[in-house]
Amino acid sequence: MQVTGNFTYLLIALIGFLILTALQAEYPILGEGYFLGFAFEATLIIGIWSIVHVRKWFSLGMTLVVISMIGFLLQQLAGLRWAEYLNMLAILLFYSLTTILAFKAMMTGNEINSNKIMGSICVYLLVGISWGILYYLEFRLNPEAFRGLGAGNQQDTVLDLLYYSYVTISTLGYGDITPISPVARTLAYIEALFGQFYIAILVAGFVGLGLTRGNRSQS
Repeated sequence: MQVTGNFTYLLIALIGFLILTALQAEYPILGEGYFLGFAFEATLIIGIWSIVHVRKWFSLGMTLVVISMIGFLLQQLAGLRWAEYLNMLAILLFYSLTTILAFKAMMTGNEINSNKIMGSICVYLLVGISWGILYYLEFRLNPEAFRGLGAGNQQDTVLDLLYYSYVTISTLGYGDITPISPVARTLAYIEALFGQFYIAILVAGFVGLGLTRGNRSQS
C-alpha cells in the first residue's frame, strides 16, 4: 500500500466541503440535495487523486466513487430510498479507505514535516465525517435515535449530524443534540474515546519521532 504523502489538496477539499456546505445551507444557491451530493463526490475524487498512488487502490476508490454517483442520481431522480443507502455506504467505505491510507502515509518515515501535520488533520476530519455518515444512517433507520434534530431536509440533517460528530470527537458536548437509541449512544462514546486516544497517540508519536531524530543527529 503506497500513497503520495501530499495532503495539501485533500485538506483543502475537506475544509472547503465543510465550509461550503454550511454556506449553501444558510444561503441556498443550488438545489439542496444536489449541492450536498456534488460536494461529497468532489471530496471523494480529490481524496483518491491526491494521495493514492497504487493502481489497485486507485481503482477501488474510483469504483466507490462511481457507485456513490449512481446511488446519488437514482436517489435524486427516482426517489429510491435504497439508492440513498447505497450512496452513503459507498461514501462511508471511501472515507474509511482514505483514512487508512492517510494514516499509513502520516506514520511513514522518521521526519516531522508539514505534510505529516496536514495528514494528521486530514485523518481527524475524515473520521469526523465518517462518523457523521454513520449517525445519519442510524437516523434514517431510526428517526428517534437523536433528540434535538430539527425537522429539516436531508442536507440540514446531514450538517446537523456532522456538527454533532465533531462536537463528540472533540468531547465538547454542548448537549443541543443528544443520542437516544442504543446504537447512537454506542457510536457516540466510541467516537469520543477515539478522539481522546487519537490525540494522545499522535502527540506521543510525534514526540517519539522528534526524540529519535535528535538522538541520530547527536550520534
